[in-house]
Amino acid sequence: MLIQLLKDSLPGSIPFLVLAFLVGLILLNSAYAHRWGQRWLWGLFLLYLGFSLPAASRLLAAPLGWGLTSLQNVDEARGAKAIVVLDASTDRYWHGPTLLIEMPSGASALRALEAARVYRLLGSDTLVIVSGGDPAATPGQADEASALRDALVKLGVSYEHILLDSDSQNTRAHAVNLVRLLRSRDISRFVLVTSTTHMRRALWAFRAKGADPIPSPSPSPIDNNQGWDAFWPSPKSLAHAQSAIYDYAGLLYYWFRGWL
Repeated sequence: MLIQLLKDSLPGSIPFLVLAFLVGLILLNSAYAHRWGQRWLWGLFLLYLGFSLPAASRLLAAPLGWGLTSLQNVDEARGAKAIVVLDASTDRYWHGPTLLIEMPSGASALRALEAARVYRLLGSDTLVIVSGGDPAATPGQADEASALRDALVKLGVSYEHILLDSDSQNTRAHAVNLVRLLRSRDISRFVLVTSTTHMRRALWAFRAKGADPIPSPSPSPIDNNQGWDAFWPSPKSLAHAQSAIYDYAGLLYYWFRGWL
């Protein structure tokens, strides 16, 4: 819960903007720090302007995706017999005590599209493992990764070929649990699907457990913002920048813990 709260409060988020703006107002109304308040608010404006521009957001996230490209042909898969797709999150909408709709978040939907594309590329006998857990889920809710599984089925992936892992609640758990699961099925080569910003940390976490996944990152939510659209503020760009900052912090934390 604390990790999710921190993730939701990183630069680029609404909570960070509100709190930082409040600090700026306090400084601005101080007789001793009025000038610092002006600088703070201008800095905050420029920060959010930059994060909201797709061109700048892509530049911020670029180091996380250097050298990573999606799978284009069967040869690049090097005989992979499985696809592992990591769930981002599930959006839940309630109406009253019993009516509930669960659907993949935007990041999860993009991962589902990439996993379905790779599935068609490798063949219909390929095993697809959907991994993701939610510690805050209630008994009335489906497994966290089930929404992503259902999306894959709609995209043409056979239900019988999908294996659901709802116990892995973070990248470290994905690596520990899935490497064990794959080895129990004598699968040594697999394709890993997750967001471009998350792929580096996921790859290194899996390799630290002795696996060697083949990366196939999913599209970015701002890939279609080209030309002049790349320099027009976009809420998706803010979310993309926030995701990149989270994964930079995640890489540092995982390195500190010895998980990479």
